[in-house]
Amino acid sequence: MGVHLHLSATSDLNISRLKKNPTLIWNVVFADQFNAMRTNPNYLAPRHALEPEPLHLRETLGEYWHGIHYLMCGQGWNGDLPDAFLIDGGSYVGDVDIGYGPARVFESCEVKRITQSITKKTAADLTKNFDTNQMLDDEIYPQIWDGNDHALDACLSRFKAMQHFMHHAAENNLGMTVYLSKTPELTAGV
Repeated sequence: MGVHLHLSATSDLNISRLKKNPTLIWNVVFADQFNAMRTNPNYLAPRHALEPEPLHLRETLGEYWHGIHYLMCGQGWNGDLPDAFLIDGGSYVGDVDIGYGPARVFESCEVKRITQSITKKTAADLTKNFDTNQMLDDEIYPQIWDGNDHALDACLSRFKAMQHFMHHAAENNLGMTVYLSKTPELTAGV
């Protein structure tokens, strides 16, 4: 199983509802399925539900989330906010374990602060922290850094996608939900 990090644009109204009723987090994790159910004319929304998001905006950093954090902060499990937002900050959505612990939410004002910081970063800035030996010593997930010529490019590509996501979320006054999930690995020959 791989560990993937997901970002989902979430309105401040829905963030407050998630904080009051954490089990609603499944509506975010399985948004595509819930949105499909809403199109059914016979669908009755539960009493405690999230409002449809004004903008369906989602991004995944795949298994490169920890590498991206390392490139932004130069540290494995630490760093200063707002840059360390992939592993720290925000508010936990109760104690609902959605794969690797509870999701975290960031309100729109926090997303704007994060966006201001990460949009200033360039590929050259991140590349300065790319040290394969140190990343292996610090056990940066996934352990692919040694001899993998594509690892840095993949991190930079996902970072660029994250910048794009954050820009659009901030531009539309949206907060976000951040969560880790298990993703099945593909097996050869299947």
